[in-house]
Amino acid sequence: MSPAGLSPLRARSIVEARLGREPQDMLEAAVALEAWAGIPAGDALSTAAAMMHAAEPKSKPSAGQLPRRARQRGIGVEALSFAVAVIAIACWAAPLSRSVGAGVVERALICALPTTLALQWGLASRYLSRPHGLAQLGRRPLGLLLAALLVTGLPAAALGLSGVLAGLLALTWTGGTIAVRRGWSLAYAGLVVAASVAMVAGLPAMWVLGAAALVTTVAVAVAVRAPRAPGAPVVQPPGRWSRALAAAALGAGLGALLVVDRSVDWSLGTMPAVALLPSSLASFWGGQHLWRFQVVIPQTLSGVAVLGDDARRLAAAPVRILVGAVARLVLLTAALSVLLLVLASALAVHVSGQSVLVGFGLVALATMFVSLLESIGRAAWAIAGVGAGVAAEIAAPPEVTTMAGGGLILGASIAVLVMAPMAFAVLGRPATTLATSIGIR
Repeated sequence: MSPAGLSPLRARSIVEARLGREPQDMLEAAVALEAWAGIPAGDALSTAAAMMHAAEPKSKPSAGQLPRRARQRGIGVEALSFAVAVIAIACWAAPLSRSVGAGVVERALICALPTTLALQWGLASRYLSRPHGLAQLGRRPLGLLLAALLVTGLPAAALGLSGVLAGLLALTWTGGTIAVRRGWSLAYAGLVVAASVAMVAGLPAMWVLGAAALVTTVAVAVAVRAPRAPGAPVVQPPGRWSRALAAAALGAGLGALLVVDRSVDWSLGTMPAVALLPSSLASFWGGQHLWRFQVVIPQTLSGVAVLGDDARRLAAAPVRILVGAVARLVLLTAALSVLLLVLASALAVHVSGQSVLVGFGLVALATMFVSLLESIGRAAWAIAGVGAGVAAEIAAPPEVTTMAGGGLILGASIAVLVMAPMAFAVLGRPATTLATSIGIR
C-alpha cells in the first residue's frame, strides 16, 4: 500500500484493527503499519507520526474515591469554653496590676501574647493538628520539660518580674491549647474561672497565677501520656520542623500585630481583652465553614477531565467557600460588637472604642488568611503579608496612632490586602491546591 494514499484516519483504523486497541506510541503504530499494511519502514514512521499528531488527545475524567467530611466534634463546647476563658483571663488584669503594677503587667502581656501565639502555631503545625500528635508529643518528655523551662526562664532573665509574669501567662495559655486538643476545654475553662475567683477574692495574684500554671503543666503531662489501645501504632509522624518554624513565625507575627499598637493598653481591666470576644467567636464560625475545603475541592475535581471544557469553571465552588467564610466572620463580628457596645453602655462599663473592635475584627480576618495560606503550603506569602502589616503598624503616622486601635486597623488591613489575592488565586486553581495540600501532608 502506498503511504501517500493512506490518510492518518485510515492508518489509525488499520493499526487499531490489528492491535485490537489504540497504539501506545508512534513506534508501535509504525511496526503495525509496516507489518500489516506493507509500508516501508521509513514511510511507516512518518505515517505513524502524522497519525499520532492528528489524533486529538482525550483526557479521562478523574475517578478517585472522594473523602468523607470529617466531623468536628465539640466545636460548640470549644467555642463556649474559649469565651468563658477569655472573660475570666480578662479579669486577671486588674488584680495583677494592683499586685505588681500596671507597667509590669503591660510589659508582660506585650511579651506573652506573641510568645504564646508562636508556641501555639508551632505546636499545632508539628503535633496538635496531626491525628496522633498528642502521642508523638508524649514521646518527648524531656523536650516538653526543656520547653517549659525556656518559656518561663528566658523572659524572667531578660525582663525580671515582667518576664516572670509573661512566662507564667505563656505557660498557662499554651498548656491550655494542649488540654483543649485533648478534649478538656471545659476543665481548662473551669481552672481559669477558679483562678479568677481566687484573685478577685483577694488572694495574692502572682501566687494564684503560678498555681494555675502548675496545674496546667500537670494537665499537659497527663494529656500527652493518656493511654492508647494496646499495640496501636503511631501511624503518622510529626510535621516537618521547617513548616512548624514557619507556623511559629506566623503566630509571633500575629501576636506582634496585637501588641505593637500602643493605643491599646492590655493592662486596663477587662477591656480590651473582652473586646477580643466578637472577632474570636466569629473566627470559630468562619473557620468551621473553611473546613468544607477538604471535601469540596475533591468533589469539584471528581469526574472532570484535565483537558475538558469544564476545567476553567472549577474555581467557583472553592472561591464561594472562602467568600462565605469571610462574610460569616465579618457579619458575626459586627453583630457581636454591636451587642457588646450595647451591653457596655447599659452597664456603664468603659470600652476601648468602636475602632478597637474594628481593629480586632481585621486581625481575625488576617488570621483566617494566614491559616489558609499556611495550610496549603503558602507560608512564605503569609509571612510576607504579616511582616508587611507589622512594618506598616510600626511606621504608622501620628494621625493613625492617636486613634484607639488605629495601628491595628492599618497593620491588619495591609496584611489582608497582601494575602487575599494569593488566597483567591490559589483557590482559583483547585487542582493545584489539592496536589499541593497532598504533597505537604
